[in-house]
Amino acid sequence: MRADARKNRERLIEVAVELVLEVGGEPARDAVAARAGVGIGTLYRHFPDRQSLLHAAVRHVLERSISAGEDLVETVPDGVDALRRYMHVALDNGIGAVNIIHPLLERRDWPDLHARAVKLMQTLVSGAVRDGPLRSDFSERDIVFALIRFARPLAVGLPPGEERALAHRHLDFYIDGLCVRQPRATA
Repeated sequence: MRADARKNRERLIEVAVELVLEVGGEPARDAVAARAGVGIGTLYRHFPDRQSLLHAAVRHVLERSISAGEDLVETVPDGVDALRRYMHVALDNGIGAVNIIHPLLERRDWPDLHARAVKLMQTLVSGAVRDGPLRSDFSERDIVFALIRFARPLAVGLPPGEERALAHRHLDFYIDGLCVRQPRATA
């Protein structure tokens, strides 16, 4: 694929994710093309049907989020910090779009990404429980479902930047709340 065609394809996917999060559902394809700064024909050349665009958007978000998490596991020594950073990065990568798009997909299988995601979630949770005062009953499902909750558009008309900032703030409250309070030393 030519460099300009690859750039257009990547931009279309990024814009599709942005619009999914803004509208809380499937965006119109002409809106995706317009925001990406390309003609509708370019969109159809890369994504001939609705499903191909939605699949590409989900795969893009999952790949970026999983890769970022794998890098964090390797570079951040503290397990709670790695978990916190992963969840923030996943929000920034548009992980909420996955939950919104998932019911619209006719085929929902990415075995390669699923295997990587399972391993990543297990590693993040075991590291966080090992290294921090995190509750021992915290699980991989807790990460997934918390991210779904924090990443969903609120549908109250907040500008996207304000909504994202609020999601990050609430995510920090969540992680802090999972940490078991150490008993105070009595004097």
